Parts: sequence; structure tokens; C-alpha cells
Amino acid sequence: MPRLARLLVFLVLPPAGFAQDVHKQVGSVTISVDRSHAVPGGALVVHLRSRRPLGTSYAILDGRRAPFLPSRQGPRAHVPIVATAVPGKATLGIEIRGRRGRQRIPVPLSIDPRAFSARSLVVPEEKRFLLALPQRTRDSRRLLAALRTFSRDRRWNGPFRPPVDATPSDTFGSPTTYEGGSPVEAGMDGVYGEYHRGLDYPVPPGTIVQAPAAGTVVLAATHALSGNTLVLDHGQGIVSVLFHLGRVEVGVGDAVEARAPVAVSGDSGMALRPHVHWGTYLHGVAVDPRMLSELLD
Repeated sequence: MPRLARLLVFLVLPPAGFAQDVHKQVGSVTISVDRSHAVPGGALVVHLRSRRPLGTSYAILDGRRAPFLPSRQGPRAHVPIVATAVPGKATLGIEIRGRRGRQRIPVPLSIDPRAFSARSLVVPEEKRFLLALPQRTRDSRRLLAALRTFSRDRRWNGPFRPPVDATPSDTFGSPTTYEGGSPVEAGMDGVYGEYHRGLDYPVPPGTIVQAPAAGTVVLAATHALSGNTLVLDHGQGIVSVLFHLGRVEVGVGDAVEARAPVAVSGDSGMALRPHVHWGTYLHGVAVDPRMLSELLD
């Protein structure tokens, strides 16, 4: 066992159901975990402090790795919690690589419960042909690759804001049954599970859609199920997706500022009514845009 792993000094673990920080110190390394959004579809914010330089480090939850990146408070990792996560006890792994080799530190914590309301939707006859289009598989793979975009540079500055001024339907994480054809949710982004990956904002067709935060366009395309689709890379593993647009007005490689017009709304693809779907993905995992916005400074 590495010397660092044997020097356990203290661990503070709050009881389940209380969104308190978790702190652990091992040797010269102090780990702090912000649990304020430790629920399915939320995220953990993990900080490292050390009296000596650290090499490449990762925070790992359920096999998903999130790198530590520079911040004003020191090395920090944003760790996604999948919407289908089972509440209860969990273990966050901290992996530190340096001149002394690789060190792994387990940090016990808990994931708090969160309820999602199931919904059942009927696919109209005029849209059912979309589920049989052969390009669906290509579309989902292409979108999934864009959702896994990772760039170390931070592009956003300040809080994320919704792409339109409207009240969204509270459907993130909702288990969804589509009468008339399935799968739909998994068919859009190539991720397993028929649960809703974002928030839907009901607005009239032609409404101006703005960038939730500064970023770079990594995908602008028309897909069978998600319709006119736009993906923005905000940096450090955070991307926004906008589905069912009427028209996309930016192209791949374009840099956009926060609140810049990037599209107009519509009902393209498998949209059952005119609306804008806004999803946020953290290291390829769909997380609630509202929670992610609250965690980003």
C-alpha cells in the first residue's frame, strides 16, 4: 500500500439526506467534496489541496472519470451523477498520479434521493416514420461523440442562463414511455435509458434562441429525432445541446458569446409541440441544467 494511503488523518461524513461537505485528509492531501447537489442528475464539486505539487489527478464515481482542472481555489473536478443513480452510500475515488506513482484514495459519501415523475407521450402518426429512418444510428453516434467533447480551457464566464425566456416543463430525468414507437430518448444521443435528458421550453416557432453561456460550436446538423441540433462546447467537459430548432444560424467552429443568438425555435425532429430542448452534459453524462448552473462560478 502506498505510504500516502496509510496516513489517514481525518474523515468527516455527514448523515444521508444532509447536503454537507465531505472532507478527508490523507498525508499532505486534503479532499473537499461539495454535496449540495448530490442527487441523481446532479453533480459533485471536488477540491484538492496539497503541500506538495500534484500530478494528473481524477475523481471517479461509478467508473466515470472527471479530471481535476485549475481553478481559483486550486485543483477542482466536476463529477456528474447519472439520473438513474441509486440513492444511498457511494464511494468517490480520488486518483493522483505523480513522481511517486499512482495513489488511490476512497472517499465514502452518500447520494440523496430524488423523485422523477413518469410520463407517457403519444407519437403522432405523421412523426412515426422518423423512428424507421436508417440514419438514426449514425445521428446518435455523431451526437454522442459531440457530447463527449473535452477541452481543458474554460470558455464560460458567469452563470449559465436558459436559451429562451420561458418557464420549462419540469421533465428532466422523467422516465418516459412513447406510445407509437421507441426508443426515442436513447435514439437521440446514443445513451442507454428512456428518461428525459433536459428541460423543454414551450415557445412559439421562430423565437430567438440564445447561447446559455460562451462556447464553441462543435455540432450543427439536422438529425432524424432531435431535428435541427446544436451542440456548444463550454470547456472543461461541459456542453449544451439544443434540439428541435427551426433553424440553426451558426456553424461548426464558430465561437459564440453568452446570450448570443444562435438559432430560432421550431418543432423539428421528434418534437410533439413547438419548444426548445436544452440539455447539459458533464463529461458525457446528462445532468440537470438548473443544478449545473448553480454549481458553476
